[in-house]
Amino acid sequence: MEENKRESRTIINIGTSLMVVILIGLAFAVIAALAISSSYNNYNLSQKLKNHTDEYYKAANTAQEKIAAADWADQEFTVDINEDQILKVKVEKGEIVQFNVENSSNWEAESSQPLITIGD
Repeated sequence: MEENKRESRTIINIGTSLMVVILIGLAFAVIAALAISSSYNNYNLSQKLKNHTDEYYKAANTAQEKIAAADWADQEFTVDINEDQILKVKVEKGEIVQFNVENSSNWEAESSQPLITIGD
């Protein structure tokens, strides 16, 4: 009788520890998937930021060349950064007075979320 009790206890103990190991393995798999997803999203965001920065510096260099070509004369002009933004530049008395980025179109999010209305 005692042997039957010992056998049943070891089976239960092996089953419990196996379940714990499986749950820990699943937790590691979920954490790994979240880490991969997060790093992919961070990479995409970094690429967008790099592209926006490159566009800005191209426009800024174009503006500086235009100012230098006019020998720092009084002038006001815009340079296209991209299809949605412009760089407004104003030079007075040999100094840059205005060097601002302005949006030339309405901003819209890349994805939309459904709105929940409460009480019609």
